[in-house]
Amino acid sequence: MIELPEGYRCRRPSLADAPAAQRLLDELETAQCGEPRRHDNRLEIDFRDARLDLERDAWLLTAPPGAAAPVAALGVVWSPHANGEIPSDVYVHPEHCGRGLGGALIAAMERRAVELAAALPAGVSGTLVVWAQPEDECTGALDDRGFAAVRRFFEMKTGVGGALAAPRWPDGIAMRTLRPGRDERRLHAADTEAFAEHYMFEPRSYEEWRQSHIDRADFDPALWLIAWDGDEIAGYAAAMISVDGGFVDDLAVRRPWRGRGLGTALLLAEFRELAARGARVARLYVDAQNETGAVALYEHAGMVVARRFTAYGKALPDEG
Repeated sequence: MIELPEGYRCRRPSLADAPAAQRLLDELETAQCGEPRRHDNRLEIDFRDARLDLERDAWLLTAPPGAAAPVAALGVVWSPHANGEIPSDVYVHPEHCGRGLGGALIAAMERRAVELAAALPAGVSGTLVVWAQPEDECTGALDDRGFAAVRRFFEMKTGVGGALAAPRWPDGIAMRTLRPGRDERRLHAADTEAFAEHYMFEPRSYEEWRQSHIDRADFDPALWLIAWDGDEIAGYAAAMISVDGGFVDDLAVRRPWRGRGLGTALLLAEFRELAARGARVARLYVDAQNETGAVALYEHAGMVVARRFTAYGKALPDEG
């Protein structure tokens, strides 16, 4: 049961709600950035994800009749990771901030997370993790409920509208764009290996990976740049483009090829591809505490920190 202000209602979302929920995210992103933006989460993809049970793990808050923004807020709790971390997302439309909606959702999400944590193996404790910006509606509610900052993340960006540096490929490396029907399974294996040490990494089956990366409306194989060393994938970059510019979704270099400038070359090549499609800015998100030196790599390529995010965590009590 969620306690809400008068006129607000809570229900479980369905796939049919994805477009309206996406507008919530996009309008929230636009308000936070001060410019027209599209949120990087594509909710149709999220709502189809096998790790999300919409009937039990998602809440959609609707506004009173006549509101300009009829979808007021959205909360989602994802299935637990093997280490006990339970990722979650909560969004409140700017029109409906200051009314306690974020706090109400976090309370409901916390209750559900305790249930999910009960299924973890013996000896693994559950931790609910929520992302927020300093100015978010939910930050105060997270503090009030005993959450603490556990990790920092950056949005970084650079202009790609002018003269761009050419990539310098390490000796022996050849770059090709993704060949549909030929490269996807090799990419999935390379992706799993390259990201295995990252914060909150959770291995996914090929089918799950493909659904979130390949089988989506904004997939463009020409924006998937693969660095080959003979018949081995050394690294790759994947990007997408929309009305607000280009977004580098993934940049991965496998361990044997690190330290040779391959990551920088892939990033610069991706900037040039995005610029050729009319983008004037390129963005990406990065774990600020990434141990592979990702932030320094992006700064070397000319990117700067545009926004900061914090992951807040709270240890969950046993259900009993």
